[in-house]
Amino acid sequence: MTTADPTRSPAGTESAWAYTHVPHGLEWDAGTVATQVDLVEDALARVAPGFRDAVVGRYVQSPADLQAADANLQGGVVNGGTSAIHQELFFRPTPAFGRPETPFDNLYLASASAHPGGGAHGACGWNAARAALAASGPTGAVRRALPPRRRWDRLLGGAPRPAARRPAP
Repeated sequence: MTTADPTRSPAGTESAWAYTHVPHGLEWDAGTVATQVDLVEDALARVAPGFRDAVVGRYVQSPADLQAADANLQGGVVNGGTSAIHQELFFRPTPAFGRPETPFDNLYLASASAHPGGGAHGACGWNAARAALAASGPTGAVRRALPPRRRWDRLLGGAPRPAARRPAP
């Protein structure tokens, strides 16, 4: 992080960011949080000897802290919902709509609700950006006329949805 943004830590040091999955059903009091932090730091110290001695500070958020800060992060889940099969690949956000396009012109799904789902990878935004660039390119009119829009219309009750149009440049 400091290589890209020197304000992240004092000169000559480096900052690190990590997250991990934790057991379900724990009561997230200070003792439980401390125990989980120790487990993570023990794992880091096994592969980076001296890690613990190098730590000058830390900021820890438990699942309860994450949920308190954002109600969408139920139980601290940062991936935007379930990773069960019914929300993977072309099933996300709804079966047959595993694409960033929506029935509204110039509106693309780029959140964890879009394929391939949440995480720290940025793929949802990448997919949406590629779709937006393609839609405004030479084949954009053809792309906008393809089936995903009709499938959305059927899902939304059969009535065509009004498209939000921008004025021509």
